[in-house]
Amino acid sequence: MKKLILLALLFSAGTSLAQPGFDEAKELWADRGNKTSLEKAIAAYEKAYQTAPTYQLAERLAYAWYFLGDAFEQGEARSRAYLAGYEWGLKALSFDPGFRQRYQVEKKGMGDAIAGVPREFAGAIFWTATSYGKWGKMRNILKQLGPAKQARKMILYLYSLDKDYYYGGPARWLGTYYAVAPGIAGGDLEKSKRYYQEALAAAPDYLATKVLMAENYAAKAKDRALYDRLLDEVLAAPDGLLPEAGIEQAVEKKKAARLKAEGF
Repeated sequence: MKKLILLALLFSAGTSLAQPGFDEAKELWADRGNKTSLEKAIAAYEKAYQTAPTYQLAERLAYAWYFLGDAFEQGEARSRAYLAGYEWGLKALSFDPGFRQRYQVEKKGMGDAIAGVPREFAGAIFWTATSYGKWGKMRNILKQLGPAKQARKMILYLYSLDKDYYYGGPARWLGTYYAVAPGIAGGDLEKSKRYYQEALAAAPDYLATKVLMAENYAAKAKDRALYDRLLDEVLAAPDGLLPEAGIEQAVEKKKAARLKAEGF
């Protein structure tokens, strides 16, 4: 009877239960705007995963590696970080038995294997495709029809599940894709503009959408007025918008300042 009471208390505690990796890295993750803290958080998550692998740790590592590359790295180090984010994303997705069967056993492409994956894997879908997209852009892989289609299928599937995920993330990804990809891989500036506008409508305060739209759509369309307007809006945005993403917002302001100085 005492054991049953103890178990009931533990389960009712919910979030108070120990979360290996997350507990150790809590303060480090909260300071992820500092590169050293972020790298230590990644090390803590990876150590915990080696001992007790979970979907939550793999998903966090997919994003953490992506953010390391996006916020801090350059050149080959950035490419390696994006690749690590993509690989951790695939590990997270493999916690779904259906995806694991289709991708690892049947050897389907990741986009073909994604159909049927439940909504609770949205984070893994998004960060896998986002890391792959950034890595692929650096490696010109998105100019290859096969890989490009597989990545796009992943996001289109997520769009069908939850198009507003992560501040309009699926539409933002598609806006970038259609601006970057050549025509043979589906590139289309009009589609790019529509998807960016949809992402902005879903989350107007999320600064990354404006930065990406300026960098990819406006630059390719040679619309300097739009380019400057989007970046000026990011630079003028008050601190405190979306406080849960405050660190990420600060990174986007730095990108906007760089892009404004560089022009196109």
